[in-house]
Amino acid sequence: MTANTVVPGNLPTVALAQMDVRAGRPDLNVRSMLRFIDRARSAGAAIVAFPEMCIPGYILGDAWEIDALVEDYQGWSTAIRDASDGIAVVFGNVAIDRGAIGEDGRVRKLNAAWVCHDGHYVERAGLPACLPHGVHPKTLHPNYRFFDDDRHFYSLRKIAAEVDTRIAEWLIPYDIPTNRGVIRLGVQLCEDIWHQDYRYRHEPLDTLRAWHRAGADLVINLSASPWTWQKNDKRNRVVREAMARTPVPFFYVNKVGAQNNGKNVLVFDGDTCGFRTDGSILGRAPPWREAMLVLNGLDATEPNRNAAAPNQAPSAPAGAGCTEASSQGGPAQTEIEAIHDAIVTGLRHIDDLRGGGGSYLVGVSGGIDSSVVACMLRIAFGPERVFAVNMPTRFNAEVTRENARTLCDALTVDYLSCPIEDLYRALSARMRDVEFPTRRGTYTRLVDENIQARIRGSDMLAGIAAKFGLVFTNNGNKTEVALGYATLYGDVNGAVAPIADLYKTQVFALARHLNEAVFRREVVPRNLIDGETVPSAELSDAQDVTRGLGDPIRYGYHDALLRQLIEYRRHPLDILTWYRAGELLDRIGWRDDRKFNAYFPEPRLFIEDLEWVERQVRVNYFKRIQAPPIVVLSKRAFGFDLRESQLPDYSPRAYERAKRALLGSG
Repeated sequence: MTANTVVPGNLPTVALAQMDVRAGRPDLNVRSMLRFIDRARSAGAAIVAFPEMCIPGYILGDAWEIDALVEDYQGWSTAIRDASDGIAVVFGNVAIDRGAIGEDGRVRKLNAAWVCHDGHYVERAGLPACLPHGVHPKTLHPNYRFFDDDRHFYSLRKIAAEVDTRIAEWLIPYDIPTNRGVIRLGVQLCEDIWHQDYRYRHEPLDTLRAWHRAGADLVINLSASPWTWQKNDKRNRVVREAMARTPVPFFYVNKVGAQNNGKNVLVFDGDTCGFRTDGSILGRAPPWREAMLVLNGLDATEPNRNAAAPNQAPSAPAGAGCTEASSQGGPAQTEIEAIHDAIVTGLRHIDDLRGGGGSYLVGVSGGIDSSVVACMLRIAFGPERVFAVNMPTRFNAEVTRENARTLCDALTVDYLSCPIEDLYRALSARMRDVEFPTRRGTYTRLVDENIQARIRGSDMLAGIAAKFGLVFTNNGNKTEVALGYATLYGDVNGAVAPIADLYKTQVFALARHLNEAVFRREVVPRNLIDGETVPSAELSDAQDVTRGLGDPIRYGYHDALLRQLIEYRRHPLDILTWYRAGELLDRIGWRDDRKFNAYFPEPRLFIEDLEWVERQVRVNYFKRIQAPPIVVLSKRAFGFDLRESQLPDYSPRAYERAKRALLGSG
């Protein structure tokens, strides 16, 4: 079939439903979809499209292996089919192919797009083999980060290979009757956009181009694509590059809200949009909230005057309402604005899982991390649902105690000071006396410090939370989590870790944003942001902030170094190579030559620090696997996103050679 040419303005009105998909609650999702369908119909839309797996949710883990659930999920499709009078509905759901077996030995399941119209699933004549009516399977399955599509579903690539056909033979457009005639529709699912990363017969597997060659008048991509910074920009570049070769109108619909895999809370910003044939954006939904983007053909230019401000932080729990989205969208968010909204979305997800309306406890030390977490809880849930407790010993300075008080006053959250000096002294004395018959042990400063941390976390925070029916949070940042600068069963605790995917420098940036752009006044104490009070655990005299004694971490440099090791999967060999070439600071994106030279006046000190960082990351894995769920904010987050193994110490031979050459010892 030859490629068609679409005349501008000749397409029907398309509605894109950017909905909050509640994982594991098909009843709630279908109820929301029915409302969207009614609104799309009232808006004169001929087609309304929903995100990938919008009925069951996408991130369900091995619940996909429970046949009773999967049968139920598929069965909900009939409710959408029955509601499709006078409108075509395109949505994502699991499809069961009862005549085939999946690679797990169970009945074959497909991550599929479903298309229905006028109470019927739209059939396509000429498919190489039988599929459930109206169903088109996902072509490309992601197998990276937290995605496990191939573990549960069978892709179109595998189906085509199984029956010895070309993938293009399965890309037969759906014929959709509209008041502008029959429109030929092509569908994709999420990963199908990223065709340049996949090969089919030595060429990129570009299904957009294949749909166009098959005669599609437009293509809709149904996605469940988690947010990370700049991912939307990269996706839009990929779409524009594809459309430069394939000038077909393209529509992208993504979900909002959050889903989790147990160890990570994945957040979804939506960024639903439509593209003109030249690759420019026709319309864009506001981020982080439910919205319906209505695009009136290719000539839609006027924004809806009732649109919500795209940069406004989510002001109500996801799912509380939806917006008629502007056809033009708005200015893109900055990184820190998006991080702010992502954390709020992740926190509200935890609340939603617990039935909503819960109250939250945060331990406020008077430091930057707990101050930021307290602010985010206040923004997510309001002051009446947030409770804060400060648990000082004699090592906590008056300045940090006052920081905790003034922060909570500014946030108008309930505040409690609960000194633990008596508990600490009693337990410390008992611990000093503990001996085995064959070994006396050594009561070190580290033992003493960890006793305080465990009293705060395991005893006081957990006990107060239980007494008052509260959920308490973890306040650790990514730099500390990576280096193991935390006490297991002390500050490695809580139900959710809102900032554990933010490096310390990002926590400072978020604190500034909270004061300057969100609250527009000093809430996070200025002495924390300007560095007057240094970051410190305040667990001994050696961490006395009044004398400028703080954490043993070189914030800024170590943040940048850890990002390379964690997110970009660099090895110390790469770091050493860049150092020898004189390009390290440019490579890691941290340009403070004065500090760097003060830290490392000679190569030996640089190598010692590099090996200390590598060792700390490696040996503290046992803490991370016991840590609470982390809200994902980066390219790679600890938890299920970054699948670590406990491995022995080993350096590649090339590293040892480079090290000897740098030190002049071989």
